[in-house]
Amino acid sequence: MSAFESSIKGKAGILTGGSSGFGFEMAKAVVARGGRLAVFSADEISDAGRREVEAAGDGEAVFLHQDITAPGAADAMVDETVRRYGRLDFLLANAGFAIRFEEPLLEMPAEKIAAAMRTQFEIFPIAFATLALRAARVMAPRYRNLPTNETGHRVDSGAIVATLSVASVIPLRDDLLAYAAAKRAALSVTESLAATLGPDNIRVNAIAPGFANTAGPRKFYDRFPNIRADIESHTHLKPSFLHPGAVVPTVMHLLTDNYATGQCVVLDGGYTNNTRLYFQEK
Repeated sequence: MSAFESSIKGKAGILTGGSSGFGFEMAKAVVARGGRLAVFSADEISDAGRREVEAAGDGEAVFLHQDITAPGAADAMVDETVRRYGRLDFLLANAGFAIRFEEPLLEMPAEKIAAAMRTQFEIFPIAFATLALRAARVMAPRYRNLPTNETGHRVDSGAIVATLSVASVIPLRDDLLAYAAAKRAALSVTESLAATLGPDNIRVNAIAPGFANTAGPRKFYDRFPNIRADIESHTHLKPSFLHPGAVVPTVMHLLTDNYATGQCVVLDGGYTNNTRLYFQEK
């Protein structure tokens, strides 16, 4: 480990949405590195999944039921984590789901669109912002006055990492109107919190994964092979639909780096790179 990174061994964190997909892979990675994790999810994790996380390493994970949009959810998650572990060092804000509009937008009732928008905004920018600020209130006293090393850099930092989407950085599709708007708002929250919490030595970053090879997306793209084909044609690296574990190296870097903040790392296999190749032999 270099002078510019820290370890999560022995540290305690919160993970939202850890029963499957990206969150499940993050949980295993934290436990594998000796971290302690309070995992909050609206869905129950299977017994097999729980055993897999517990066997990943010498860290610890407890799985708890929590609706992140419920009143008082941020306080409840932070208080429970501190009660169990006596400290809070990082937050992985991963929970969420996409509401899709699979019909012409001009033919949809306005209230149906508005209701979906409200739901998506409650999940992403609102729940994320409130939980991040509540967590930072606990992290700040530990991290704001840490000494620097011989390079002038602090030897450790608090960390907040949000799971966003490629929909937060580029226009994507008409069916994701509400989802994309909420994710883009969450990107703005990430940037604002990075500036707000930087003086307290708490870093705030995000990842923007592309299209995941998980049960929900597979079911959707099986129904719409034309959309699947379009994604396949625009993704330069393969597979076009990534395994959720592919985000882990970047997430672990953002947890342990001590200088990056306000960044959103796009993990989409090149989908957002619109370069066209007309003269290259295949």
